[in-house]
Amino acid sequence: MWGDESSLTELLASILRGIADSLRANKIATVLAGIAFVTTGILAYSSQYDERPWYRQVVLPDIRRAESLFEGRIHDAEETANENWRLSYFIDAQKRTREAVDLLKNRWPHTHEGVRAHLKLIQYYELLLEDFAIIRTQLSLDERMDYMAAFRNSELARRPLRDAWLAWVNGN
Repeated sequence: MWGDESSLTELLASILRGIADSLRANKIATVLAGIAFVTTGILAYSSQYDERPWYRQVVLPDIRRAESLFEGRIHDAEETANENWRLSYFIDAQKRTREAVDLLKNRWPHTHEGVRAHLKLIQYYELLLEDFAIIRTQLSLDERMDYMAAFRNSELARRPLRDAWLAWVNGN
């Protein structure tokens, strides 16, 4: 019975005929539902939802916390006089950068503009991770290298990406 194509076809045709009969019998409801559907679709497509207040309240505190841990380690590396501690703080800053990237990849905004800005922040931190790796490789070849200055220079070069994200967050 279920394998018979004609009975399945007849069932589908019967369902479609029933829907068509219901639509013909309820013309006012059908027209109103159609108008509501089209109007809702147009409004949903053309509306500009600003998710920045939600982003600032929900996502931004976690980002700020991750950034403060990273910046704190960089600050500690710059302020210490002991070269072993400086290197340790520098390596820990790289770890904090990786944690920031992981956090950012798990917390996403919803709108196109928000995603685009968020991707710039992810790109900023991923490029910093690459810079950390390059600087550490260069440091293994030249122990007298000023790796903190090299990092600050590369961070300054990457800063426009973060600034673009920050402009979106602040609504500029």
